[in-house]
Amino acid sequence: MNMEQIEAFIFVSLTGSFSKTAELLYLSQPTVSMRIKALESSLDCKLFQRSGHMICLTKEGEIFLPYAKSILHSLQEGQQAIQRSYGDIEGELTIATVFVAAFYILPDLVEQFQQQYPKVKLTILTGHSHQVLDMVLNHEVSFGIARAVTHPQINQIQLMSDQMVLAIYPEHDFSSRQQVTIEDVARERLILFNRGSLDWKLIDSAFTHYQLKNRVVMEVDNIEVVKRMVKQKLGIAFVPRFSIQKDLASGELHEVEVLNLPQINRNFELIYLKDTPFHGIMRTFIDFLMQSKLLQ
Repeated sequence: MNMEQIEAFIFVSLTGSFSKTAELLYLSQPTVSMRIKALESSLDCKLFQRSGHMICLTKEGEIFLPYAKSILHSLQEGQQAIQRSYGDIEGELTIATVFVAAFYILPDLVEQFQQQYPKVKLTILTGHSHQVLDMVLNHEVSFGIARAVTHPQINQIQLMSDQMVLAIYPEHDFSSRQQVTIEDVARERLILFNRGSLDWKLIDSAFTHYQLKNRVVMEVDNIEVVKRMVKQKLGIAFVPRFSIQKDLASGELHEVEVLNLPQINRNFELIYLKDTPFHGIMRTFIDFLMQSKLLQ
C-alpha cells in the first residue's frame, strides 16, 4: 500500500470513473486500474463494483474511504508543515475585512506574512461587518475579519480587542483636562462616524440616558476623513483607539476620557464557516495570526 494507490482510490470514489480519475491525475487509465488492484490486493478485498455505467464503492470500500482520506490529509499536512518551515508554501487566499482592520491592522500583518510566505497571493476585500459576514456565508472568501457578528453557521476566533475613545485636536479646550463629562461632550461639535454601528448606538444611548441631545454637525463613513476633519478643528469624534495610535504618538490628536460613559470594547474576530477543513494555506494563515505579536 502506498500514497499513490490511496490517492487513486479516493479520486475514483469521488468521480465514479477510472477514466475521469486518470484525466484528473494526468495518468493513463491502465495505471489507475493497476493502482486500485494493488490496493485491493494489499487489503485483501474488493473496493469497487460496477453499477450500470458507474463505478461504486463496495461495503469494504465505504468502510475504508474515511481512513484513506485521513491518511492523505495527514500526508498533505506534513508536506505543508515542511513547506511552512522553509517558507516555500505557495497559492492564493481570499479574505474579507472591515475597513478599520484593512486600514490599521492588515498592512503590518500582510507585510509580515508576505515576508514569511512570499509565494502566497492574498486577495483582500473590504466592507462593513455585515457585508464581511455575507461574503463568508456565500463562500466568496475563506475568512473574514469583522467586529461583533454572530451567526449559527460561523465560528469566531478573537484576534484583538479595541476601545472607542474620544479624539480631539491639540488646541481644543479639553486638552488641558484628563477627564470630561458626557454633559461637556454634548455641548461640543461632534463628528459622527458610522451611524449604523453598534459603537454609535451605545454612545447615543448614553446621551439619551442622561437626557442630553448631542450636537452632530457632520456624518462620515470613512474613518480617515473623520480624523482629517478633527485635525481641521471642525469637531471632535468617537473613534476606535487603534485607528489613532500613530496620531496620538505624533501629537496630531489627543485622547480624553469621558466620565459616565460606558467603556465600549469591540473585538476584532476572525470568522469562518463551521466545519471548514483547515489545511494548506488556510492553516498557515491561521497559525500566522495566532503567533503574530501585532495581535497580542
